[in-house]
Formats: sequence, C-alpha cells, structure tokens
Amino acid sequence: MFVPRSLKIKRNANDDGKSCVAKIIKPDPEDLQLDKSRDVPVDAVATEAATIDRHISESCPFPSPGGQLAEVHSVSPEQGAKDSHPSEEPVKSFSKTQRWAEPGEPICVVCGRYGEYICDKTDEDVCSLECKAKHLLQVKEKEEKSKLSNPQKADSEPESPLNASYVYKEHPFILNLQEDQIENLKQQLGILVQGQEVTRPIIDFEHCSLPEVLNHNLKKSGYEVPTPIQMQMIPVGLLGRDILASADTGSGKTAAFLLPVIMRALFESKTPSALILTPTRELAIQIERQAKELMSGLPRMKTVLLVGGLPLPPQLYRLQQHVKVIIATPGRLLDIIKQSSVELCGVKIVVVDEGLLEGDYEVVVSTGVLGRGLDLISVRLVVNFDMPSSMDEYVHQIGRVGRLGQNGTAITFINNNSKRLFWDIAKRVKPTGSILPPQLLNSPYLHDQKRKEQQKDKQTQNDLVTGANLMDIIRKHDKSNSQK
Repeated sequence: MFVPRSLKIKRNANDDGKSCVAKIIKPDPEDLQLDKSRDVPVDAVATEAATIDRHISESCPFPSPGGQLAEVHSVSPEQGAKDSHPSEEPVKSFSKTQRWAEPGEPICVVCGRYGEYICDKTDEDVCSLECKAKHLLQVKEKEEKSKLSNPQKADSEPESPLNASYVYKEHPFILNLQEDQIENLKQQLGILVQGQEVTRPIIDFEHCSLPEVLNHNLKKSGYEVPTPIQMQMIPVGLLGRDILASADTGSGKTAAFLLPVIMRALFESKTPSALILTPTRELAIQIERQAKELMSGLPRMKTVLLVGGLPLPPQLYRLQQHVKVIIATPGRLLDIIKQSSVELCGVKIVVVDEGLLEGDYEVVVSTGVLGRGLDLISVRLVVNFDMPSSMDEYVHQIGRVGRLGQNGTAITFINNNSKRLFWDIAKRVKPTGSILPPQLLNSPYLHDQKRKEQQKDKQTQNDLVTGANLMDIIRKHDKSNSQK
C-alpha cells in the first residue's frame, strides 16, 4: 500500500505502528504483503564554512551556543497551511502518468520521475504502482544474487543491532603516536587548530568506531580516506564540542559535519534531533542528497527538506513523520515556526553555514545561486557576466541591489546567445530610464520580436467583441451564411 506524500496524517507519539489510509483503495496482491508500519521516510554542499552547535535550550525553539569552542582551519601547505488538506487522488498506476520531479523533490528510484509515494517495504521513493512492482522485483533479484555470490554470509547470523549509545574514544593507534608526530602531521596537511584540549586528528575513518553500515556507506560514496578537514573536524564533532571550521571548496566539509550529525541523531529518541541551516535552496538540496547516501540502511534515520520554491503542504506532512534531521533555509524554517508546525526543543546538534551578512567581503563571485534565498543587504552593484536564461532569474539577480529603499546599479553583459530575450529586456529596462546600448536597440532580433508581439496584440484586439465592432461582426456572419 502507498501513502501519498501530500496526505496529512495526525499521529500521537505512540501511533507509529498503526496504518493510516487516506481513502479506500483496492490494493493489489503485492500490496497485501507489505509492512503495516506507516513511518514514512523522507529524502535525504560544500560550503565555505560550517558551524556545529551541540547545545539547545529546552524553553526556546532556537538553540543557544555554549561550551568550549574548537576552531579548525584547513590551509593548503602549498503545517501549509496547517488547515489546508490537499485533494485526495487515486494512486497512479503507470509511470508515464506521473510528472517529472522539480529540483529538490523526491525522485522515483526506478524511472526518475516525481517520487510521490513511498514503498512501505523498502522506504524508497516511487512514482506509481508500476514502478513499485519493478522496484520490489529489483530488490528481490539483488537479494538472490547476493545469496548466490556469498552463500556463507547468507547463512551466517544476522548483524548485531546498534549499541544503545555512542561515545567517541581515541583509537589505540592515534593514542600511541608521539606529540611531535601529531604536530608534524598537522603541519604537513595544513591543519591549524585553536582551542583548549582539542582531540587529535584521525588518520582513517575506522578510527572513529562508526557503525559498520555507516563505514560501508562512506566507501560506497567514494570516501576512502578522510581529507584534512575531516581528519580534525570529525573527532571534535563526535565529542560534542562546538566547532568553527573553514576550508576550501571541495575539501569535504559537508561530510565532516554530516558524520557527527548522523551519530548524534542516530541515538536520540526525540524528533527532530538535528538541524542543518544553509542559505540557499540549491545547497540544501545537495546536503540532503549526501545525507541520504550516508544514512542509507541506518534505522529510523529520516530527513526533511524545508526550502522555498517548493510546495509547503508536502514539507509539513514530512515533518510529521518522525524525521531525525531537518535541512532548511532560514526563510522557510521561520515561516513554519510561525505556524507552530515544528518544535526544535529536541534538537541536540545544529549546523549553520557562514551564504555573508557580517560585511567581511566587499566582492562576492558566485553562480546564479545568489539570486534567490539570500537577504543580502547594502549591495550597491551587481554584475551579470552571463545573462540569465529567463527573465524571472534576471529579475531576481538584479534585485540583489536597491533593497530596503537603497539605490544600486546592475550591469548585465549580453550577446546573441540571449537574442530571444532582447525585446523582453528592452521592455523591462527602458521604463526605468536606464541607458540601453544601440547594438541592442538596433538588433534585428529585437525588432522581429517587437513586430510579432504587436501582431499578436492586434489579433487579440480584433477577436474581442466591443460596441464599436459588434455590427461589423454581425454583417460578416450574415454574409458568410448567405454565401453558404
């Protein structure tokens, strides 16, 4: 049986094991074999810096920093509407009747379309009954293939469950290293550390004594050995210390804070128990994707993505499914908090990106990601070296200047690659009194688009029935009938 993502289900804390059905739907035979558990999973960036805070006030929905601070640097050595209930629809039978997923939405594991439903047996996203059946068949074939390739493992005892708690302890190999060896290692790797009694860096992920499933996911995701920022940041984070870390883009900061987040949330009973804040939707989507890869196979580890630009009701619904980790942009999270649709008093670990409000940087070079989701203030100049592909994106990007009544300037470089937008640009910019280059105003592409639009407007006006042309329309109609 499926549970649509947009279906609103209210549960008590003890209702985890009960089935919740939106409407009576005749299940197929395969559905009858699925579990009755209704826990609905949710889908799981390299940033310039991240902050991890392990302390939270029980009397306030926002975390308050505390404890000791370890500063780590890696330097190169050389409810929506709570009252709105989406209309209920029958479960889609075929994948071709499902739409394609928007950025950030769950994706069907079989065909890649919008993963509107969740398969109860595997907790994977699927788009239809057709893809559910294919998915279960793939899982069965994979299990049988695994048994044939490794019969001894198939007949062995099942893997022991996770321990009730986790406490990081330095690995014997790390403990046996001399202090000068540790300092020499840090110097060679470009690791700079400030703080009191900062634990030693690890050399291998195995030194963290992580669950076997997590170690397997790390290798599957391509993490063979930790990067310098991961060597120092992971053990400090696992100890529950507050961290301020900075490193180059692509250095592995996301995994460096995700591992402490996962290990802390894994053994917490309250939900949500971890919060990751990032300034943009795109970065949040990337973080959740990586979090899902690392959490795969871990019990009760679910994430929810709370970002603008996507429908709110499905996000509110996912919040109700006992998610452990929230990955959100500040604006959307504040909207949900104001609706009293989430409580953060159970959060034990928080990660906050650095997106720029302190005014430390006079110049920021970025992709179009800065066009949305960031409330940058006092921006006086925006330079678009590449014209955005749509007028909507263009408006958002030049809108970074002149906020809150301030004046600003936006400069955009365009060429014939953007010729289909020439007339739209001229219409948008000319009323503001801005100077348009003669190459644009004299472009044949612009005049051709202007002519087509005028013809279209004229045709639209001719199709309208008004008092002035009513008699002409009647005469034409009578004349046409008489000729017939």
